[in-house]
Amino acid sequence: MQEPSLKIIELKDNFLKFELSGVSPAFANALRRTLLSEVPTLAIDDVIITVNDSVLFDEILAHRLGLIPLHIDDEVYDILREAYEEGKRDEYTVSFVLDVEAIDRPVMVYSGHLKFQAASFGSLSPMSARITPVSESIPIVKLASGQKLALEAIAKMGTGKEHAKWQPVATVAYKYKPKIKILNPKPKDLQKCVDICPKGVLSAESGELKVVNELECSLCRECEEKCPGVVKIG
Repeated sequence: MQEPSLKIIELKDNFLKFELSGVSPAFANALRRTLLSEVPTLAIDDVIITVNDSVLFDEILAHRLGLIPLHIDDEVYDILREAYEEGKRDEYTVSFVLDVEAIDRPVMVYSGHLKFQAASFGSLSPMSARITPVSESIPIVKLASGQKLALEAIAKMGTGKEHAKWQPVATVAYKYKPKIKILNPKPKDLQKCVDICPKGVLSAESGELKVVNELECSLCRECEEKCPGVVKIG
């Protein structure tokens, strides 16, 4: 039996693609569901609104704030995660303030208007740079001229099984790794077989048909249909 293995294919700040082998589809799906529902993350949970002249009800506004993803560095995350696992998440919180007024023209309130205020668990420096919205351009609500919004938002740790705002990922999906076999490396219509693939999986190198991007195959089988006897998708 093949040993389980994991190979990272692509890693960015907000994207991860990896190849998992030596496990069953059930295990892969369990991993997918665990990432969605069992990994603790930080999200705004309580909102204290002092002024809300906007068109949104307080409850809708609080819901929108909760769905703003927050970025925290590894050291802060470890502190919060350990407290959460010990059942102390209400004692380890992070607070933000937001105070925006549209004086003489309409103003869009963005996630960037949330300013770090304090952390209940210490004074790691500079804390304000360690805990921020992942983007400053997420729209919250538009204020008309003369309207104001002022509030305090308190973030706590939680998991996706409690509420979607604590999901650490936007989505998690997996697919089977395709097996592409070249039956005839030098077909009569070589370029046609290359061009027919919408994902650019095949190429013509030195007059031969070759697989260059196997993981991008979507199993559409266009190559099998349009170039019979040349390619076999398994």
